[in-house]
Formats: sequence, structure tokens, C-alpha cells
Amino acid sequence: MKVSGFFNVFPNNNKSTNFSGTPYRLPPMSVSNYQDALNVWNRLKSAKYLDAHCNSYYDKSIRADNYSFLDKLTSYNDKSGFVEKFCEFTRFPNLKDVSDKIDDTFKSCIRGISIYLNSKFGTSGFDIIDSGYDPTCSLGLRKAFPGSDLDKGYIILKGSGSTYRDKNIVDEFKGGLWNELDQRIVSLNHPDTYPSVYTINQIQTMLEFLDEKTSYISNNTKLKAGIGTFTALSIGALLGPLGIIGGTAIAGLLLSASLKNNENNINPYEAGKFNIKIAEKINDSKGREDAKNFAFFIETVLANLKMNPKYDSIFDRIKSSPFVANSNVTQVEAWQKKIAGGYMKTKLRRRENLESDFYKMTTDTKYDLVKDIIKYGTDDQSDKFSQYFLNDDDIAYRYKKLLDSLK
Repeated sequence: MKVSGFFNVFPNNNKSTNFSGTPYRLPPMSVSNYQDALNVWNRLKSAKYLDAHCNSYYDKSIRADNYSFLDKLTSYNDKSGFVEKFCEFTRFPNLKDVSDKIDDTFKSCIRGISIYLNSKFGTSGFDIIDSGYDPTCSLGLRKAFPGSDLDKGYIILKGSGSTYRDKNIVDEFKGGLWNELDQRIVSLNHPDTYPSVYTINQIQTMLEFLDEKTSYISNNTKLKAGIGTFTALSIGALLGPLGIIGGTAIAGLLLSASLKNNENNINPYEAGKFNIKIAEKINDSKGREDAKNFAFFIETVLANLKMNPKYDSIFDRIKSSPFVANSNVTQVEAWQKKIAGGYMKTKLRRRENLESDFYKMTTDTKYDLVKDIIKYGTDDQSDKFSQYFLNDDDIAYRYKKLLDSLK
């Protein structure tokens, strides 16, 4: 396993990951049959050939060239052969099996990176404490396509306890993820979806900082957790002798019983009023950016903890945090309730019958769909099968007001 480089990629589900450079161009490879095409496709397991974080006209033209092998298969036998091997490898069109393979591929990859880096640096700092993704996304609902992203994906590492060393640990791990994760199965190239990576110490440090900011918010502000929350915070503030951790831990216990006025609200700006107030209490732009990114991360961690409880001091700390109890930039609770009530995105509902529909398609149509699924790894697919790809709304537009308020 080759892992190298310190990628300056801050975990962020709402701002394009900022890589420098440009996509690598595939070496010239002759394509005269489906076996040749499979050999080229195998090269696309590497993120460097697809880098969608670089999106100039020149960058897009390189990606188009790298995908051009798909246009070189014209015969029935070659298209049929490629589709068969694609389905065999990805488990498509059974989307539950596809989603399971994405999950397995991600977990297997990060385990391998952890083992390799611990061995390379002679440490246990790369041990994986937890990992996951948004339970309400297509993957969480087991309706993902091959090459889908890890929506709000995250990894928690043991770390070293040192701020400086932990930064290097996170950077090394992100570099390993970029180099090793098979893009044919799970993509790191969708906008705004590079997984968040934090160490235990980084989480604890951010919680101390944000819980302290939370305690400063006026107790008459009607935010996610309601008036009961801020009564609890006021009680917590009176426990000064216990220190910020002790005070906020007790406040957090009181928070769990408080009325949550916005827990059913899926309007990002209205639901995120607490986070806007937090941003107002942070004086520098980097601090606000860090707080925003951390909120997207920690809310997803909490949602998964509620579904699959884990018992460790860091998880107890997360669950007792007033900031975590009130933070609501993802609206994950509201979406979970909406989905439990029968809601499903149109594109996902249309995917429900895709398995049976796929077997009724002509070979040409199957191949065209497979081509679009491959290109979907970088959002370069055509409009031919848009019913399976397009969201019901413009997510970037819907979140714009909230994100602007958190800057």
C-alpha cells in the first residue's frame, strides 16, 4: 500500500474540498473489445484520474478523455460483456447489495490504512474508534448506485493526544483514503462529500470550545432545544466549581429531557438558528468555519450513536454536550422522522423498481445506463437517466442562507 502526502483538506460537507493540481490523464491504452475497456475501467479505481475538485474547462476535458473508452464499445457482444462484468463486480442492479459493497469497501479500506500507518509510524494513533455516514442518504437507505459518495462520512481516530501530532495523523489518513479507496465502488469526487476525519483529542477540544460558547447564549432565545435547554445551561453555568466539562455534562443531561421545538423542521435556516448564534459568538472566520464543519460531523456521529449505541468515554462526552444537543445544521432527526413517515426522495423511489426494469432493457440501454453510473462518480453523467440521479430540489440553494449565516 502506497500512502503519501499531507492533504490540506478540511472535513466539510458543504464546501468543495480544495485540492491543488489537476486530474491525471490516463496513459494511452488500446480499446478494441470489452476486456480492453475493463482494463481501462480498472485504472479508474484511483481518485487521481477523476479529481472532480478541479473543475476548469481543462480539468473537465481530461476527465472526458479518461471516460472516452466507454464510447469505443459498439458491438452487442462487447456491450453485453462489459455490462455483465460491471454488474458482477459492483452487484448492480440490486441496490441493497450495491450499498452493502460500498459499506464493506469503505470499512475494509480504512482498516487497511489504519494497519499500514500504525506500522509505518510505530504508533496506535491511527486506530479507528468509529466511522459512519448520514443514515438518511441513499447509502444509509440502501438505495445507492456504484460510485456513490459517503454523504457526511466520518472517521474517528485514536490520535496521540498532541495537537500537532494529531494534525499530521489526520492528514496522513486523508492522504491514504484518497490514494486507496476504490472509486468504482465509492467516490470521493462528489462535491462537498470528502469524509471528515477527527481524533479523540480534536473532538474533545472542539466540544470544550463550543460548549463554552453555548453557555454564553441568552436563555430567552428560542432555538432547536427550546427554553428548557437554556434553563439547563444556566444551571450548568452555576456549577462553575466543576469546571466547563463538569458543568456542561450536567447541563447536557438536563438537555436530553427538554422540549425540542425545531426537531421536525427541515428548513436549514430556521432549524439552524442555534448554530447561527454560535457563529456570532466566534470572532474569527476560521473559527466559524471550523465550528460549522464540526457541527455537520458531530450531528451525524450522534445520529448513528442513537441507532447503534457505543460505550466509550468519548461517546459519553458527545452525548452530554450542550452544543451537540442543540446543533442542527443537518436536520438529520427531522429527516429520519420524515422518512419513517413514508417520505422518500423521488429519485430513490424511482430506483425501487430499477432491478426488475433493468433486466427488461435492451443491451444498448443497459450499457448507456452503466456508462452514466460510472460517470456519476464525478457528476459527469448525461441527462438520459436523470430520473435516477436528480434530487427533488436544489440542495445548494436550500442551504445557502444558513451557510452564509455561519461564515
